[in-house]
Amino acid sequence: MGLLVWLGAAFGALSGPFLARACWSLSVPSGEPRRTRCQDCGAAPAGLPRGRCSGCGRCLGPAVWWLSLSAAAACAVSALRVGPHPAVIAYLAAAPVLTALAWIDAGVKRLPDVLTLRLYPVLLAALLAAQLTDRHHGSLLRALAAMAALAVGFYALALLSPGALGLGDVKLVGLLGLLLGWLGWTSVAAGGFLAFATAALASVALLATRRAGRKDTIPFGPYLILGTLLALALHP
Repeated sequence: MGLLVWLGAAFGALSGPFLARACWSLSVPSGEPRRTRCQDCGAAPAGLPRGRCSGCGRCLGPAVWWLSLSAAAACAVSALRVGPHPAVIAYLAAAPVLTALAWIDAGVKRLPDVLTLRLYPVLLAALLAAQLTDRHHGSLLRALAAMAALAVGFYALALLSPGALGLGDVKLVGLLGLLLGWLGWTSVAAGGFLAFATAALASVALLATRRAGRKDTIPFGPYLILGTLLALALHP
């Protein structure tokens, strides 16, 4: 188990430079093409972004080391929760992508389809293979049910509160439903509760420090992802 956690953390850490590229190129308003050049000087970064433009020094998004640390923590938590089971492949594949989605949504309030939708077939294939390999741990049927329930529920909420939730949140929560539903309905409930709880605490803190007003909206994606990771870390 300890070796698996260390290997998961190493995998997450190594994904940092690639996550930096994704965060930089996809942190654009909805409908705009991917970013390929620095917004200030127009220089195309050589290789993977290292946090700042080599031409003018502009910040190109979150630092690589911070993304590596975040992804390493997410992968380690996933490996610790799932253990040496074939399903861990799905969680290790999802953790770095969810890390990038959290950073992008926090920056530009957007959850790019190119990340969320492409992760669906990866998780479904990995969980299906895990189910066929070991039928005694986890349930693909429950994961699909949780995915559908959360997606439908959040779609209804998005229709009722279009300013607070968007279709990006609906697509994201379906992914999280797959991951939590595989483990059990208790994990699904814990992830949802922790997501709303952390979002509420963050909103209160932003209001108290006057970094946001009562009419401002905050991106919910990072808290959905944080709630999922906390549910994995805290729930036995």
